[in-house]
Amino acid sequence: MDSLRERLRKQNLLADVEFHPNLDRAAKLDFLRQLSIFSVPALYGEAFGLYVIEAMAAGVPVVQPRTAAFPELVNATGGGILCAPGNSEALADAIEGLLLAPERRAALGRAGALAIFEKFSAEAMARGCLRVFEEAGVPVRATPKVSSAKLNPQTR
Repeated sequence: MDSLRERLRKQNLLADVEFHPNLDRAAKLDFLRQLSIFSVPALYGEAFGLYVIEAMAAGVPVVQPRTAAFPELVNATGGGILCAPGNSEALADAIEGLLLAPERRAALGRAGALAIFEKFSAEAMARGCLRVFEEAGVPVRATPKVSSAKLNPQTR
């Protein structure tokens, strides 16, 4: 962070940047809901991209490079657009295009949020795991549902 801040300072850009380290859940949701577009143009091999899913769940469209897990996430959700990796002009053009198209931006945000809750919720993933077990011939027995009140030690 210090190195990044120093680079920004040398370019006279430090005043144009905000840092939000270690946000709790409420602060993260508040932050995400204030965004028009979310982009983390990572060039390393991001295996999952939880931050992309969190942004889409908050209804924020994403612009990501066409690399690592990002194409799979964007294609599975319809919650954003992809651009050429390592190409700052392509990234800027993609972001500008969405900023100038509020209806498209809103549609991508809605599509992403809906898909995240349909495909990536804990319930959806549990159903998917059960389906894989059943297809593999593993006997699956029903387990009783436990209310969240029973799991919360403060309610005892």
